Amino acid sequence: MSALPMMDPKVTVINSPHVVILGAGASRATFPDGDKNSIELPLMCDLVQKVELEKLLDSHKISYENRNFEEIYDEIATSYKDSEFLETIEERIHNYFAQMRLTDELTLYDKIILCLRKKDLIATFNWDPFLALVYRRNLHIKELPRIVFLHGNVAIGVCLEDKVKGYMGEKCATCGKYYQQTGLLYPIRDKNYKKNPFIANEWNEFESYLKRAYFLTIFGYNAPESDVVAIDMMNNIWEKNQTRELAEIDIIDIKTSEELRETWKEFIVRSHYSAINDFKYSYISAYPRRTCVALFMATIQQQPLQKNNLPDFNTLEDLHNWISPLVEEEILYREENKKFSGLPCNQIREKD
Repeated sequence: MSALPMMDPKVTVINSPHVVILGAGASRATFPDGDKNSIELPLMCDLVQKVELEKLLDSHKISYENRNFEEIYDEIATSYKDSEFLETIEERIHNYFAQMRLTDELTLYDKIILCLRKKDLIATFNWDPFLALVYRRNLHIKELPRIVFLHGNVAIGVCLEDKVKGYMGEKCATCGKYYQQTGLLYPIRDKNYKKNPFIANEWNEFESYLKRAYFLTIFGYNAPESDVVAIDMMNNIWEKNQTRELAEIDIIDIKTSEELRETWKEFIVRSHYSAINDFKYSYISAYPRRTCVALFMATIQQQPLQKNNLPDFNTLEDLHNWISPLVEEEILYREENKKFSGLPCNQIREKD
């Protein structure tokens, strides 16, 4: 094992981001009953049926029974490149996700977004609009994490001229033109992440965070074969992380611990990981907005912090009220300690 580089852990680790990677399983867990109108969220294993592509595939004699859509699409993209058939498949998928509407109730995505900090990042592979829409309804809280869309997103548009992204249906604040669709990156084995300028930029931002991350959470992303390029890219970035030997990984998935360790073995350092099947058992839920602080205090300082478990709220307003003192504390510490933005915040609010 190579020696760790000399560093002041208070400066580098405490200020390091917590990076959360979301896959389709995270959206399904967040919206198990579908959207506001009960439109169900597809996974790759049932996308053909949910989007009703059977007749279209039958017309071109493409078998789909007991096949994952990743495999089906890869076959179509290879045999029908630049065809009307391929365009129709893509258009139907885009339209299916674009019609989805956010529920009014408090969701798991609200909790994830509000339990992370401004220094953190959420990277999603999902096409559905929910993470973006949940983010927008929480914007008034401020101090929210960054979000990048690694495969594009139906709710997010881009102004390539001014190099900014925003919500579809809205206008660029600089040029006044409506945001244009980002395009979705579909499941083929040899994806070109540099071809689409929007997606290339999202990956560049993801890289800058992942190579500095002190905590990594992977939620509902099963690293499919069609994403082998993405996995290799992430692994190459993670290997450059100078705090990797100290970092921790939470893997949230319904698969067994053995399966998850095998899937993510290239990312895991020794026993620095947890495999859990529910967000409520995660480090994010145990130490909302304090994950990196808590890990640092427990492992480097040997002074574990008291858990501040996220309560099981019924309304978004209740969650906002509970989170607000933590946000205020962060701002106070940053203002009082400008040299070390985001210091430990040791005096985490005691439970009543």
